[in-house]
Amino acid sequence: MRLKKEIIIWRFLDGKIGHEKQSLALVNSLKLKIKLFNISITNLLTTIFISLKKLNKLPKPDLIIGVGHKVHLSVLIAKFLFGGKSILIMKPSLPAHWFNLCIIPEHDRYDGRGLVYRTKGALCDIKNIGKKNPKKGLILIGGLSKNFMWNSDSVVKQIKQLVLNNPEIKFELTTSRRTPMDFFLQLGELQEELENLTFDYKKNLKVSITKEQKNNWIMVKMNEAKFAWITEDSISMISESLTSGQLVGILKLVKNKGNRRREGLDILKKEGWIFYDQDGSFKNKNKLKIFPNEAEKSATWIKQHFFAFNQLKNTKKY
Repeated sequence: MRLKKEIIIWRFLDGKIGHEKQSLALVNSLKLKIKLFNISITNLLTTIFISLKKLNKLPKPDLIIGVGHKVHLSVLIAKFLFGGKSILIMKPSLPAHWFNLCIIPEHDRYDGRGLVYRTKGALCDIKNIGKKNPKKGLILIGGLSKNFMWNSDSVVKQIKQLVLNNPEIKFELTTSRRTPMDFFLQLGELQEELENLTFDYKKNLKVSITKEQKNNWIMVKMNEAKFAWITEDSISMISESLTSGQLVGILKLVKNKGNRRREGLDILKKEGWIFYDQDGSFKNKNKLKIFPNEAEKSATWIKQHFFAFNQLKNTKKY
């Protein structure tokens, strides 16, 4: 496919924020002149009886991108009827060779047919801007998940040890929509406990309310703080934190059986990307390394293989 002055992209959305962030990260990392069309999918009937009418009015796509099992058929139908290269960002539940490209995390251990680009983690729309403040840290809290057993008491105890053992670091904590209410109650008790100690540790634990944050809050904070401690259910946050160049420690949870996400974390731990506390000191002993920006690497591969991008002498004008 020859590179045009304007690339038409159809992006199929399933309503899950994490999925939509990954596909948008890929689109932005292409760094081309793009005309983007977002198509929301609720089910197959919607695709057939409603979306097709709308798609007929759109310019034909060069790329069709989707994330999530719900959009598999939509991506394939669109490719069959309108052409373009189909790209799926996940291990598919349909045969991978039905798509032009599948971007799949290494820990999914896919070894079947099809054109596959493997990544170490999720695609993230964040940049590593370099040196960060060693006296600042983030605490990112997830919540209820099918992959892990949530225990607010255990998480709060880990946070307590983290703050007490690192008095030189000012931590800022934020939660997610999945965080259960009992965590907030126990966190409030911890703040009261810290305030009553000889050294006012409460000053070292600031809680940021999610609904009061600006859209780019997390990106700004990740590029400021050297350290991040993240509950291990929050895979996308771990990927974003690593991509931004932070030293990442993990707040442990109990994994459910057959948990491939934990397998992915085990690989990152073995390779020295993430740190699990073993002695109760909660001091990240990993050396800082440059984590690959998987969105940019995937975008580069797509441009080189789908658009013969490597043959162009000057690409900035696009």
